[in-house]
Amino acid sequence: MVEIIMNQIKPYKINGTINAVASKSYLQRALAIACLAQGESVIKNFYPSDDALVAKKILQNFGTEISGVKNLKIVPKPFFDKENLKIYVGESGLCLRIFSFVATLISHETEVMGAGTLLKRPIAPLIEYLQKCGVSAKTTNGSLPIFIKGQIKNKKIEIDGSFSSQMLSGLLIVAPLLKHNTEIIVHNLTSKNYVSVTIDVMRHFGVEVENNDFKRFYIKGNQKYIACNYTVEGDWSAAANLLVGAAISGQITIKGLNKNSLQPDSKIYEILKDFGAEITWKNGSISVCKNTLTPIKTDLSESPDLFPPVVVLAASAKGLSVIKGTHRLIHKESNRLQAILSAFTKMGLQIENKEDTLFINGSGTLNGATIDSFDDHRIVMCAAIARIIAKGDIILNSINAVNKSYPTFFKDLKKISE
Repeated sequence: MVEIIMNQIKPYKINGTINAVASKSYLQRALAIACLAQGESVIKNFYPSDDALVAKKILQNFGTEISGVKNLKIVPKPFFDKENLKIYVGESGLCLRIFSFVATLISHETEVMGAGTLLKRPIAPLIEYLQKCGVSAKTTNGSLPIFIKGQIKNKKIEIDGSFSSQMLSGLLIVAPLLKHNTEIIVHNLTSKNYVSVTIDVMRHFGVEVENNDFKRFYIKGNQKYIACNYTVEGDWSAAANLLVGAAISGQITIKGLNKNSLQPDSKIYEILKDFGAEITWKNGSISVCKNTLTPIKTDLSESPDLFPPVVVLAASAKGLSVIKGTHRLIHKESNRLQAILSAFTKMGLQIENKEDTLFINGSGTLNGATIDSFDDHRIVMCAAIARIIAKGDIILNSINAVNKSYPTFFKDLKKISE
């Protein structure tokens, strides 16, 4: 069983069965849409990560009635009844970008506040998006808080999607409720699968979006979200670290993941196969067993959250692995590229970033080290998994960052480790 003493992670290997936690990406979108729907919705499989709790609190701030624990009953209030509104998005970039758009339907003027690492992340792309929609948006110091005034009035909106797809998701969620039809033209869109996730949730609540190859979107106005019972699928992002841990040390079965999921991080399934892990699907559960791993080449531009666990895989496979897409790592909870290079260099891994690509010479083992997590949940989780092949203990300056997405990570790791 994994032991953590004063943030010092002792030797262990993975062997067990566990249920997947709910997808944070699906859950936050479902909450945003449920608060705009007509009637009472039930969101099943709520998982209380910090980001999900922030989203829930925002709904309550909008006036939405929420009850229940694992299954949330959502009862919205009428729109356009607030003159001034303040919302707090914590450290959630997705909540910031989605609810800034939703707020234009709820209030005439909104102040959006945040905390922690989110205060250091670029805000200009969101301001630009809102302004292109015809909304007044400004910030006094280049970071949060931001001040939003007015409703979306532009019928044709042309935007750049190279920074993030999350603003597009916010606009898509709001557009069907506008009084006019909306055409959105998008250039250089990243993370297309997350847009597919947004559209998928919208369809569950009865709204249609015409998607022309992720370059043009047509949304009819005066549509209505219809309340429904919605079950949140399992989270591939959270499962990825555990699956990698099993591939390099033992075996795991995870229940509740969707094999055909739209989540970008479901790509870990194909990556594990390419590395040589032994994988089976049975009755809706995925099982991964340790096997001899071989280096691979892959592109994670559309799945940047997989970089940390895939680097652990690459370290476990003897030889050169090549992973493209490092430009997507700069503006995360940390400069995640810097955090990865710092952590794994300290662990003795030969790793280099060059021309948007990580080149990793794996040896099958790592060294023990003291690691700065940069308050990044994904760095904490991958460092814990890296301990499996480390010759000494991994010491983290902080482990609490996992609360952002997977607060029960270490508790679950104890359940399935020996």
